[in-house]
Amino acid sequence: MRNPTSLAINRSADIVEGAPVTATVDLAAIRHNARILQERAGEAELMAVIKADAYGHGARPVARAAHEAGVRHYGVARLPEGIHLREDGHTGRILVLGAPSPEQLPRYADHDLDLTVSSADVAAAVLRRASPTAPLRVHVKVDTGMGRLGLPPDDVPAILARLSDAPGVRLAGLWTHFATADASGSAFAQTQLDRFRAVVEAVDVDVEHVHAANTGALLTVGEPAYDFGASLVRSGIALYGLAATPELSARLDLRPAMRLTARVTQLKTVPAGTPISYGARWQAPRRTRIATLGAGYGDGYPRRGSGRASVRIGGASCPVVGTICMDMCMIDLGPPDQAPATRVERGDEAVLFGPAGPTAHEVAQWSDTIPYEIFCGVSPRVPRRYTDRADDASVQARPVQPAASDA
Repeated sequence: MRNPTSLAINRSADIVEGAPVTATVDLAAIRHNARILQERAGEAELMAVIKADAYGHGARPVARAAHEAGVRHYGVARLPEGIHLREDGHTGRILVLGAPSPEQLPRYADHDLDLTVSSADVAAAVLRRASPTAPLRVHVKVDTGMGRLGLPPDDVPAILARLSDAPGVRLAGLWTHFATADASGSAFAQTQLDRFRAVVEAVDVDVEHVHAANTGALLTVGEPAYDFGASLVRSGIALYGLAATPELSARLDLRPAMRLTARVTQLKTVPAGTPISYGARWQAPRRTRIATLGAGYGDGYPRRGSGRASVRIGGASCPVVGTICMDMCMIDLGPPDQAPATRVERGDEAVLFGPAGPTAHEVAQWSDTIPYEIFCGVSPRVPRRYTDRADDASVQARPVQPAASDA
């Protein structure tokens, strides 16, 4: 009979030291992208959109890298995200893009945050609460066709006039958001721009910044989307090295900043016909070397990629086989006596996505989604490791902070 202690020792050998999955973020790429975007924006100032924990990259390190590249304007989605940046020592302008709750308005003043006036109700709340001792900086949003947040264009001049006359209110911005600017030559994007220009021309009060361009508009509409006086260009996805499509990404010298890798936690050789994973939907077509990776949909690797995705390991592209599980997925390395199977050992890393491929665009395509969701979906339990190719330095790997909530 086998010694139980020996059995336990043998099993412990299957455990890989270190994290089974890691997201590595290159801060030099963030700085590079910020500079490239600022160059394209010309006289307009770049606003780095770092909502949703900087699209999963880590808001605090990304904000610091953007600041080092000269960025002085930041966009977040929710009030706690802006507060966290202030508490981290950021002194630039921070605009909360989402609609505020009236009871939260004093906190905007307390933390020197710009807020979005997205409706007549919010404008009325600002007028009630603002005072010279607790001033509020506001960006009035115009709904030119997105249908999400914003005032009807015809209502904007009167509301701006009332805000301009109120003590303690500072008109920091007038803005809109495109719905279809990711599509080159979009007629609707031009319609939205025309509507916004009509509002700007109808306003007879001073506004600090006028801004319409997002990443898509920067790359497709071009200068007409940001040639307003003292304009801003709000860029999110491009800051992280991609645009909405590979074609748009190719229009700028962008560098993808995130690389998601998973370690091989087990290797086995299975005979032809062996089923793999939940549902037994995939069966080995031949004697096959199977690698189990320590990453699954609980880490943000999409389950919809089951049977469609591939990873890079052992110098080759290898398919994901069977159903992607919550904490693991399985890879077909091919015949056990041939490469890449002969080159892969337990503990080796497989690239789930990264600059050298597969790309986040490819993972998104396999999963019927967009790269934004792939980045944002990388779970808080996945450690982020920050590197800097500029000096080949590395920040110690550490867990990412949970995304801010509205609590």
